[in-house]
Amino acid sequence: MSKVTVQVLGADHPVVLSGVSTVADAKAELSVPNHAATIEGEPAADDQELFDGDFVDLAPAVKGG
Repeated sequence: MSKVTVQVLGADHPVVLSGVSTVADAKAELSVPNHAATIEGEPAADDQELFDGDFVDLAPAVKGG
């Protein structure tokens, strides 16, 4: 389990989460299950493993095109 920093688009500041293993865990902890994720600026799937010190951005998924 890791300690990571997560920035949710629209939030005033990032939060630090401890005890999360995957992107899905972080999304569940913050109640944003449909947000798209990046880790260190690279797209990340829900099953992507998180490591201590990772910086995760979460933004609402964009629909349409």
